[in-house]
Amino acid sequence: MISKTFLLISYGAPEEKEEVIPFLHHLLAGKTDSKILQDRITVASEKYYEQARRTGQLSPLNKECRNLVTGILQETEPYPIALRIYWGNLFWHPLLENTIAQMAEDGIKQAIWFATSMFDSGTSNKRYNNALETACQKIGSAAPIFEKLPLTFDHPMFIEAQTDCLLEALARIVSDNSQDYKSEHSVLVLFSAHSIPNSDTACSNYVTQLRQACRLVIEKSYIASLNIPLLTWELVFQSRSGTAEDWLAPDIKDRIREIAATGQYRTIIVLPIGFFCENMETVNDLDWEIGNICYETGLRFVRARAIGTLQKTCKMIAAEIIKQKHTE
Repeated sequence: MISKTFLLISYGAPEEKEEVIPFLHHLLAGKTDSKILQDRITVASEKYYEQARRTGQLSPLNKECRNLVTGILQETEPYPIALRIYWGNLFWHPLLENTIAQMAEDGIKQAIWFATSMFDSGTSNKRYNNALETACQKIGSAAPIFEKLPLTFDHPMFIEAQTDCLLEALARIVSDNSQDYKSEHSVLVLFSAHSIPNSDTACSNYVTQLRQACRLVIEKSYIASLNIPLLTWELVFQSRSGTAEDWLAPDIKDRIREIAATGQYRTIIVLPIGFFCENMETVNDLDWEIGNICYETGLRFVRARAIGTLQKTCKMIAAEIIKQKHTE
């Protein structure tokens, strides 16, 4: 029996109302002056509270991570491998530094890690790498040695999982006896990803990788379901934190209003390809805000889910863990 250790790193999110303000302070600490900080916390906290009033939960992210851990373990059960999984977040419990301290206390010497981010955003990569390095420095020589899981944006199973989500969304159109899917220009697929500062795109392949992944998903969906035309698609961005001039565009809200004004499409499918797990940016910014815009402008809105806890996603991660030579 081979022993391996895996660390899942994610963003983190509050799950109880009393956690919202501390989480936001942790997230925004040092990023702006005190007056602007308080204003941003007030706006963001209201978004969380409103989300809870609508759906009964603040954010699904932590739950998604727990289910992802369970799914990965289940996918490794048929193999002669004893897998220990740890989970740590950047901005909320379980905090990454506490998780790594626990790993050191448990005597873990080596571990494979993966963050819930598949695309080369300079900001995101730097954030996860720096957080891991900082946490290890605090532990010192007792900290495990970490090796990153080599999962890339064009991994065949990642593309398959995204394709499954797109085909599931299309199936909902078909089940409603809609003829939209049979017309080449009646359905538009909007692949959505988090907007990042334009300055960050100069030091990353973020947009290039996103576009290539979108093309691969569209091509695979056409092959998998030949009874539909080759779908028209666009890449859009959402949830920006800065001015429109300084962040990646087109913004999904602006683009949907433009689409509605032209009357070219009747149905919009939004697939959050840039988001590994369901989180506030998917359930609030897409389901609620984009859903309302589509309703107001007369567009039919179908939202494909994020791939985070699909069996195919868990199988992909488990397979890559098994392939790694690292042993404990």
